Amino acid sequence: MSRLGLFFCAPYALFIAACIAYVTMGEVDYDSQFAFLQLPVAAQMELLHVLGMDRLLSDISWPDAWGLFMTPAFLLLYATGSLIERSFERRRALPPEAE
Repeated sequence: MSRLGLFFCAPYALFIAACIAYVTMGEVDYDSQFAFLQLPVAAQMELLHVLGMDRLLSDISWPDAWGLFMTPAFLLLYATGSLIERSFERRRALPPEAE
């Protein structure tokens, strides 16, 4: 397990939890619920819009959208942290004369 990969995933997971908590705990109207549930996947949805693939989003449910967009986001965040951690470990393992 990569600690740095998990560290990169933690803020995104906390943001998702905060959005869900805000929607479920308070007196929030439908429009606010929609906005707060859309926030965790807004960047990914915007990317599809820029690529001209936003028609695919018209018939997708929220659980499906979250699964479709959040899983790759977590994988990308974890992989980035893991690669950085491995890079640090390789540099630390080099003998002093190799630097």
